[in-house]
Amino acid sequence: MPVPGHVESDYARLRPEFKIITDPYSGKDVFLVPPIIPDAALIHALAADRSGNLLLEEKEDDFLLAQASRVVIASAERIVPADQLRRADYGVFLPGIHVTAVAPLPGGAHPTPVRGAYSLDTGHLSEYLSAAASDESFKTYLDRYVFEPKDHAEYLERVGLSLSVS
Repeated sequence: MPVPGHVESDYARLRPEFKIITDPYSGKDVFLVPPIIPDAALIHALAADRSGNLLLEEKEDDFLLAQASRVVIASAERIVPADQLRRADYGVFLPGIHVTAVAPLPGGAHPTPVRGAYSLDTGHLSEYLSAAASDESFKTYLDRYVFEPKDHAEYLERVGLSLSVS
């Protein structure tokens, strides 16, 4: 993929697989960046159906990531009938042919937001950033939010995220 800018940066030295070519339309030098092919992508959908079709956030690159990846594991705020996905007034539809597995997981994007479900949890993100300052404080954070909760519901309770199921 041609990528404008950055030609004068250290990318050429640090990423020898990036090639510099002249854009035939503008005459400017651009990087030619080879594709990445992730082994697996973990993405969270606004909604999904039982066939693995997903409704994704328009402002994220999950659609491209899913198409590039060998395996796609998706969680979704809710599982809905297929026709409900196609009639949605917001979101990007990803056909299930790109999805290996999907599971319902309300609150699965926390602490990041999900349109129509919950907002960005800035307090929790601040706690995470503070915890990342040292190995000791980060271990405490991981214990509290990753290792100690017996399930996702307990995690959501710990972070104070209450979801109304519709």
